Amino acid sequence: HNKISTMGFDLLMSPENREVGQKLGLATGCMFTLPILAFYVSQHLFRDFTEPDNWAGAVAIITTNIIVGIYCYAAYQEDLKDPTSKLNNGDNDADQPRVGIYKQRTD
Repeated sequence: HNKISTMGFDLLMSPENREVGQKLGLATGCMFTLPILAFYVSQHLFRDFTEPDNWAGAVAIITTNIIVGIYCYAAYQEDLKDPTSKLNNGDNDADQPRVGIYKQRTD
């Protein structure tokens, strides 16, 4: 049972996946701490406004969306670094033919 529960973590920490695991760990830590921190800091900053909890909640939501956006951008950039990625126009047509702007002319 112990081997099954750690199998996913072992795969994530293998040398070829270590960078992805580190990004995931950093994003998870940021998702846990930064919105909560932003909520309480902005609750203090907006204490003179009407409904400071609403303003603080909005700041926490915006913080969460920024973190998700940065994580998605980092994942997209990782795909561009991969020479076999379809986003990088790698020569990886075995899965499916290219269409649209990625299609190669053969005539």
